[in-house]
Amino acid sequence: MNTHITHQKLFKNGLLFGALLLGLGLSIKEATPAKAVTADFNGPVYRLYNPNSGEHVYTMGLSEKNNLVHLGWAYEGVLADSYYNYPGVSYTKIPVYRLYNAQSGQHLYTKNTYEVSSLITKGWANEGIVFYDSSNCTLESVTPVYRLYNPNSSQHFFTNDINESNYLTNLGWNYEGEAFQFNYPHQWEGKITPL
Repeated sequence: MNTHITHQKLFKNGLLFGALLLGLGLSIKEATPAKAVTADFNGPVYRLYNPNSGEHVYTMGLSEKNNLVHLGWAYEGVLADSYYNYPGVSYTKIPVYRLYNAQSGQHLYTKNTYEVSSLITKGWANEGIVFYDSSNCTLESVTPVYRLYNPNSSQHFFTNDINESNYLTNLGWNYEGEAFQFNYPHQWEGKITPL
């Protein structure tokens, strides 16, 4: 079948324009994950990638993860573990918030409440606590998560792999330091594979 002729016929009949609008609507839906707050903050933090927008999303919500995969996001594995109640260990919990910019379709993760307040005044939506930082955990099994910024796309990226961080810095991403700490992803399948 000649797709060029088929597209010409559809365009002539106005159907291609409708199909394009429908496709645009579906791609916008793909770029908007569900609300971040999850009931159980013990377990893996999943990393997903949207091949249409280039954005990454991090969530502990298994249903959110599965929904995004169903919508075409690529599941990249477990970033690390987050615990609200770590068995046998007591420490001060530091919430990590997820913010969403509806105009750009981007997310930002931060434990800095000043940054949360500042971005809300600029139109970002606070999607709530998405997981907990382990900086105050007395265990030696914590790993830093680094934050990088792409000045070309205005996207932020988070990784616990220093090699991945260095690779992206060499490509022109700005290294913004340690964003938060997690426990090592020791018991979950699908760990992140470095670039």
